[in-house]
Amino acid sequence: MVRRSELEEITGLIMKEKKVDEVEVRILHSDSSLTRFANSRIHQNVASEMTNLSIRAVKGKRMGTAGVSTLDTDYVLKCLRNAERTAELQPEDPNFKGLPEPREGKNVSQRYSETTAKHPPEEKASMIADMIKHAGDRNVDRIYGALQTTDSSVFIANSKGISQYGKFSRADLSTTVIADWDGDRGFGRAEACSGNIGDIDHMDVIEKAVDKGLNNMDTVSVQPGEYTVILEPMAVNSLVLYLGMMGMSAKAVQEQHSFMNGKFGTRIMDERINLVDDAFSENTIGYGFDFEGIPKQRVEMIKDGVANAVVYDSYTAGREDGKESTGHALPMPSGYSPMALNPILEGGDSSLEEMIGDTEKGILVTRFNYLGVVHPVKSIVTGLTRDGTWLIEDGEIGSPVKNLRFTQNLVEAFDSVELIGRELELFSMGWLAGHVTCPALKVNNFNFTGGTEF
Repeated sequence: MVRRSELEEITGLIMKEKKVDEVEVRILHSDSSLTRFANSRIHQNVASEMTNLSIRAVKGKRMGTAGVSTLDTDYVLKCLRNAERTAELQPEDPNFKGLPEPREGKNVSQRYSETTAKHPPEEKASMIADMIKHAGDRNVDRIYGALQTTDSSVFIANSKGISQYGKFSRADLSTTVIADWDGDRGFGRAEACSGNIGDIDHMDVIEKAVDKGLNNMDTVSVQPGEYTVILEPMAVNSLVLYLGMMGMSAKAVQEQHSFMNGKFGTRIMDERINLVDDAFSENTIGYGFDFEGIPKQRVEMIKDGVANAVVYDSYTAGREDGKESTGHALPMPSGYSPMALNPILEGGDSSLEEMIGDTEKGILVTRFNYLGVVHPVKSIVTGLTRDGTWLIEDGEIGSPVKNLRFTQNLVEAFDSVELIGRELELFSMGWLAGHVTCPALKVNNFNFTGGTEF
């Protein structure tokens, strides 16, 4: 891990040598260890340490960026000159109000575990060996997956006085089983994510995946149509992520392609739905500030089913009178900024077992895959089920089902919620410091539009 004092020294040099009006410096550092396994054997163990420095130079209403993957002084100064030259070549942006000023904010407790950050490959191998043995003892042909630990930090500073440093650790374990390799059937999957690897029960993960695989052998076809579905947290994770990307940012609203447009103050979902972005919650992992160094705010995007608010960065806030950044900037400039990086769908009072027992006829979905946006304003998304889908009949799990394609208005889906799970699970977005936290859901009238042969 690079020392903060070293980062401040480098940043001070950049501020001293700048030849433009304003400068922002962003230094990302990650130290990760990854062990992959396939065909019930470990086949890869890698460790990587990466440092990326990015400079945003501002000249009037022109902005340019450049980056470098070293902290060597000569290369850092070349990076600064490149950013400055790029700014000079850009057209003016009348909406750009300059880099943000420092702001006081709540400090997020560090989601950092030394044990996770320094987790050795020998211990990863031991955990995976336990999983492989357990699967073999239950006559499962193949398991695949990965176990990764990551130690991440970010330093943000600008010439207006912002200086922020944060770090977090994370462990991710995922596994897919194929119960019958020769028959290419019996797929099952399970995942776990935590800031502390000690909180991950690898035997519970493999047991869930094996159970799904062994009970997913002789799949049957079902007709497309509207069904009551029970979505496990892995499936709900995808829907929450796509809701955020489609319409819960100020940029989407300002550009008139959000499902929130014209709906603020109106109930658009079931009144039990509360979707917040809160980096300070004990149920998530993240930095207490965004990639402009602005402290994050808790944003209640959907409150009691009502379209309530969206997230802002400094640029989108500058486009509206009386608005300020909520601390949700991505590394700028970015066509996706701002973004909710810690969305939490608050839990209810049901268990997954209670949801199944309460269902006369429906479909149980482990997760979704290959999602795509069909119509952002109407919040329509399409995708496929994967790694375990079953019929539910008379309150019991029945026959496994061949994978189904869904095409669904997500706002309508969240307005058709019947039950909400009490247990929350954490999922990594897979980039930056993004994490989704969500429960299982029972949803009525979920629209399946086609099927597959597998």
